Amino acid sequence: MNKKESADKGWWGHFRMFIRSNTSLAVIVAAALLLEVTTGILYYSAQDIIQQNVERIIQREMNALNLCIQNKLAKIEVTLDNMSWVVGRDLEEADWMFEITEMLVKDNPVITGSAIAFVPNYYPEKGRWFEPVTLRKADGSIESKQVGSANHDYTKSEFYTVPMATDSCIWSEPYMDVDGSRVEVTTYSVPVHDDDGRTVAVVIADISIGWLDDVVNEDKVYKSTQRFITTGSYNLLGGEDSPMFKETARILKTDSDKEGYFTAEDEDGGKKHVFYAPIGGKTDWVLINILDDNDVFGKLRRIRFFLLLPVMIGLLIVGFIVWRSSRNLERLRRINAEKERIGGELRVASQIQQSMLPEHHLHRDDVDVWGSLVPAREVGGDLYDYFIRDEKLFFCIGDVSGKGAPSAMLMAVTHGLFRSASAHDSNPAHIMEAINEVSCQGNDTNMFITMFVGVLDLPTGRLRYCDAGHDAPFIMNEELRMKNEEFATALSVNPHLPVGVFEDTKYTVQEISIQPDSTIFLYTDGLTEAKNVEHKLFGLERVQAMLNTCADNGPKEILEKITQSVNGFVKDAEQSDDLTMLAIRYTPKQFESTLAETLVLKNDVHEVTRFSSFIKSALAKLDIDASLVRQLRLAVEEAVVNVIDYAYPVGTDGDITIKMMSDGHILRFQIIDAGVPFDPTKQDKTDTTLSVEDRQIGGLGILLVRELMDSINYEREDGKNILTLIKTLNKN
Repeated sequence: MNKKESADKGWWGHFRMFIRSNTSLAVIVAAALLLEVTTGILYYSAQDIIQQNVERIIQREMNALNLCIQNKLAKIEVTLDNMSWVVGRDLEEADWMFEITEMLVKDNPVITGSAIAFVPNYYPEKGRWFEPVTLRKADGSIESKQVGSANHDYTKSEFYTVPMATDSCIWSEPYMDVDGSRVEVTTYSVPVHDDDGRTVAVVIADISIGWLDDVVNEDKVYKSTQRFITTGSYNLLGGEDSPMFKETARILKTDSDKEGYFTAEDEDGGKKHVFYAPIGGKTDWVLINILDDNDVFGKLRRIRFFLLLPVMIGLLIVGFIVWRSSRNLERLRRINAEKERIGGELRVASQIQQSMLPEHHLHRDDVDVWGSLVPAREVGGDLYDYFIRDEKLFFCIGDVSGKGAPSAMLMAVTHGLFRSASAHDSNPAHIMEAINEVSCQGNDTNMFITMFVGVLDLPTGRLRYCDAGHDAPFIMNEELRMKNEEFATALSVNPHLPVGVFEDTKYTVQEISIQPDSTIFLYTDGLTEAKNVEHKLFGLERVQAMLNTCADNGPKEILEKITQSVNGFVKDAEQSDDLTMLAIRYTPKQFESTLAETLVLKNDVHEVTRFSSFIKSALAKLDIDASLVRQLRLAVEEAVVNVIDYAYPVGTDGDITIKMMSDGHILRFQIIDAGVPFDPTKQDKTDTTLSVEDRQIGGLGILLVRELMDSINYEREDGKNILTLIKTLNKN
């Protein structure tokens, strides 16, 4: 080849010749460049994913912390809101105010002190300043006294002036309580109105902000996270004061938003990630989370650095492997890596799924519950759940069609739907219809769930249930053995379509009475369809036969015996389906009355006088203190007056029966009427910040009953409303 021909080829020709003569080197260089580009893309993609995950984690962390704080504050807010109303109703006795403040401090360990600050000269005999106070001392004892005086002019304090001026509830800025508990506190204040609507006093409760320091240091995902809780003016409530906090507060004071994210530098120039959000409720408090950038991305940077040299060596090996034409090995590596990734995700998903289930065990004097779920794969499509609301045990069991991740996702949705639907409804058919309606929406995969929902009224043993194509549970008691010579008998269920098939499916409720010491056994088809190595099924007959041997066993032992029997049957065979079981033993405590009083009233407001005399006389027969008597009278009177006012249509006469029973430890009131069906346990909590005219009828009375009684229970039987109120007299 002459020089002219070589020049005609140009740089592209020389490059092609170089590639052909150095194939291995070219492959290695190309692989190096490709790997470097891929690493860069992965690095920044991973950085973006980590950033998103951190934001989600911090959001959940802050939401959980906010909820924790709100729950503690809400209890105080609701208690003081109710007590302001109680004080406003009974302003005649000045000395009774000490009992109110003492009750607030005794019943609420978070409260370090409580007071009622009256307008000047409200009780002339008490002088110009009258502020009854109850304090919790360092040794835990309670002290009540009157602290209002010229030296302690509370009328100039924020906790008094703001509610009096604005007629609203407030949380004060933090301050040192010099005249009280001698710790730094924040105060919740509620104005008190007399019968004429005038603001005559302020009920207050002090809480030490020291507990906020403990709260901000709990359950940190990143150990070096700095947390702070501030007021709306960014005064520090919880957390350790630091230059970083001061810088953050300075930035936030210039920002009108109360929720957001930004980055900042500390005094050493280190990058910090700042998340902030309002705590909510009636406070203007703000929660601030500050993360160190090294905690978020430091490990990723270190991995990138330490992998640089191995990557270069790996490139040479990869080049050699490519040169040796062993691409199948690389493909296999990628497949295994993908399997490992999927396996890890499934293990996390399994942990999340198990955490959604209730505790395996629930035990009370009147009920004992055990549950068990063993998925066939990492995640499963079975579910069970139970909880107690208003002396009723709500429970369910279900089996989603199919297996694996899709079934697990539908199981999680169904679990949430059950909790949501049963929060305010005690009819299993209504609960099933609510779950079915949502499950049918967008169900393009045509997945469905067989499900059983039951509601057991613990005081009466009344079981209402609805079955949606699920295996019928077994009822186990000695009475069945006497009748059928079998300890376990399948429950009779109406046939219904499974959940998720048709949106307009109607479900019906069934009802039976559960005898004391009976056991309800629920299961999914993973039990009856368990296969051994010969592909034989465990079968319903074996299940019933095993249950017939469990006459002397509790729920836990029943599940253990069934599980051992199944394991012994299948032996080395692979589990083919999720295995879920739930056993509920009903053990009501016999109530032996030592005192029983009954009164029958007409639905006439003038009958309240008779009732007041009755309840006063009946409670006088019990050896209980005056403050508890006052609470009981107030709670029962509210419930009875609501029934008198609203149970029967206007112009219709009807009877209202009030029964009071006590065994010396438990005091039980039953209010029975034949009026229109009305379940007060379904009513939402009233908004006590609204005016009297704007509040929902009966809402405040129901809230007061819930606060003053230990439990309430409603049943509709034989055309009658039966409302049961229970108070424990001796909690030792």
